[in-house]
Amino acid sequence: MNSEEKTRGCLTKAQTLKDSGNYKEAVTVLQSLSEHGVHWGPVYTAALDLLAELCFSQEQGVTVDRFFPAFRWNRNKLRGSQHLEEGTRRIIDITLKHLRASGERARRNAKMMEEDPKEEELILAALSGISPAQRARERYLIPAENMTQMVGCELLNFNVIGHSKKLLPFYLDTALQLIEYCHEHNLKRAVGRIAEAFVRFFKRFLQSPINLPSKTDNQYLITLSKELEADREDFYKEKATTEKAVGVFCRLLQILTAMNSWQSAWSALQCFTKVMQEISQRPDHSRECQIEAHMAMASLFWKCSHYAFHAHCLGVAAFLTEEGRMPIASRAVLATLCAPNINRERKSFARGSDSILEKNARIAQLFGLQAAPGRTSLWKRLQRMQVLQTASPEVQAFDELLRNEVLDEEMAKKAIGYLSNILQKEPSLEIYREPLRKVIIQRYLESMSAKTTRLEADSLQIGETNPSEENYINEIEPFILNESGIAVEIDHKTNSLSFSNTTKMKVLHAFNLLAEKVDLQPAAPRRKLDIRPEHLQRAHDRSSIIHRLQYLCEETAEERRQNAKDKEEAERENARLERVQNEERKREAARLAQEARGLAEYQEFVNQERRKVVLRRLKEKYKSFTVPDTITQKNSTDFVQELTMLLTEHLKKTTREKMADVTKMNYFERACRELEIPKRERIEREEAEQHKAERAAARENFLIQHRKEFEKRQQDNEVLKKFLKEAAVFAEQIQMKEKTSKRDEQQMLLQKEKERLQGL
Repeated sequence: MNSEEKTRGCLTKAQTLKDSGNYKEAVTVLQSLSEHGVHWGPVYTAALDLLAELCFSQEQGVTVDRFFPAFRWNRNKLRGSQHLEEGTRRIIDITLKHLRASGERARRNAKMMEEDPKEEELILAALSGISPAQRARERYLIPAENMTQMVGCELLNFNVIGHSKKLLPFYLDTALQLIEYCHEHNLKRAVGRIAEAFVRFFKRFLQSPINLPSKTDNQYLITLSKELEADREDFYKEKATTEKAVGVFCRLLQILTAMNSWQSAWSALQCFTKVMQEISQRPDHSRECQIEAHMAMASLFWKCSHYAFHAHCLGVAAFLTEEGRMPIASRAVLATLCAPNINRERKSFARGSDSILEKNARIAQLFGLQAAPGRTSLWKRLQRMQVLQTASPEVQAFDELLRNEVLDEEMAKKAIGYLSNILQKEPSLEIYREPLRKVIIQRYLESMSAKTTRLEADSLQIGETNPSEENYINEIEPFILNESGIAVEIDHKTNSLSFSNTTKMKVLHAFNLLAEKVDLQPAAPRRKLDIRPEHLQRAHDRSSIIHRLQYLCEETAEERRQNAKDKEEAERENARLERVQNEERKREAARLAQEARGLAEYQEFVNQERRKVVLRRLKEKYKSFTVPDTITQKNSTDFVQELTMLLTEHLKKTTREKMADVTKMNYFERACRELEIPKRERIEREEAEQHKAERAAARENFLIQHRKEFEKRQQDNEVLKKFLKEAAVFAEQIQMKEKTSKRDEQQMLLQKEKERLQGL
């Protein structure tokens, strides 16, 4: 039996088992394709499709992880063959097709359950307090997300698809499809795990050290190390593959940012920056890749409000851009203006400032910086890279205006006008409107705090055509109190702000007002003392008693100290003895427990060996009897019960199969006999007619022959009748002639004797 016939047989048998509802047995049959004798082909692909359908259906206890071994033995079959790329693509397409179908089925069932719940589900929801929508999510959507997570992590594993020059594009396409699928259906937990698997792959592929093979290493390990090193070089040399990988990383960061999966985004960002450092160190690196990467990282930093690193990435992207630099340069300049002053942040003692500085330091390490860049350092860097000079004239004027040390109300209004004109000409810069307005307000407050002690709140709504109290309360006031870092006092009654240098005077004035309202208590009145002899006697007695008590205490102090010391030592000794006894009891208990545990483990080991012997004998007796090896680890009762149940089921199944085979053969023989009976009857009828015709013909021939012989004898008799008389005479003459005389007899005898003697 060749490979294709074997594969077709497995496929047919599995399809029959699936139609009869035996999903587990069908999966077991299809998993036998992992044997080395089965080769890749159309029938093999159809069998993989059926295996994926059975595993992704998750019916009758069949789980999706039973499909995962197919990835590895499929790769082993395709390694070194001409069908490597096509076979890898087909199994990936099959997996993603059934994953999407399973997810769509789960969402359809959840929607049906949510929109049209059954009566028992409504009763259960009323009793448990869990809505049908939540129950639908727990029953259908969460298992579907778990399946997506498992399949994605398995597909993006290091040794599943592969990292060679031919297979890495398939890996990147698969990762991108999985990420887009999770984003489309809002699978936040699944996309986080898939991102972690993707990051682990690239860390092992590009960042893990390759140990130099030694003479003592296995040949297989040496081959793997050489292949990994060669694949790394191919990755960096192939610009198409490098650009594709960078694109997948950028899309991954965008989706993780959109779904607020910050932990996974941080892991992906760490790996991505290291990969980009390796790419940028190559002599023939692509500028487009670096521009795309820094733009993606800039979007990420903007979403998580790290404006300094957002400006840093935009500056690098603008520096690398050769054609059409003005829009991105303008954006980099505006982002730099949004960045905070790092020196002022370091002196901040606000809540969470230490955490912000630690985060900034960790991010700075990714870009090889000693610390997070400040607004001034970013601006100087843009000047050195000739990015500031290539920005639009309006942006340069706006930047120059905000760089002034003094920003009064007139200049603030002018800055707001510049900002409006810039955003009107370039709507893509609309995201910088609110941060830049806050920067203008902060600069205005800093400038005004050096000139005056009081400021009207209405003057802070700079450039507003319709200033409103709601805008001031919801936006401006929270910014001043929480983000500006300027110590102010807000008086809502007068709708004004007072800076911190007037606070002391207000506090002193308040204390003065309070002191004026304090009630003074008059002094106690003086009176004449009346001292009598009994009073003096009582005082003398009291002094004598106190003196005696003092003397007694001094005399007995040493004795009391010694008693206390002895008592403390006795208590300490008792405690020590008690601890020693407790330790001895604990050691004895531990020793007994260890002995009991060792005895139990030995007994369990002996029982497991006996169970293995029983299983081996049963497998020898019943060839097709299969039992999982983990059954030997159960206790005796469970082992006997489960083994008895499995053996009973096996014997029942074997008996049923034999009876089914016998019944099938009986039906087959009966059908054959029923098919042969009409043919046999027809043949017998034809033979009977033929025999009858042959007998009739033989009888006719016999009669004709007999008639001819009779007629011939009659003719001979008629002829002989003419010679009857001559015949009688002739007979008499012949009789006379044939009669021998004695003399002749003697002569004849003498002649014979002579001849005999002559012969001697």
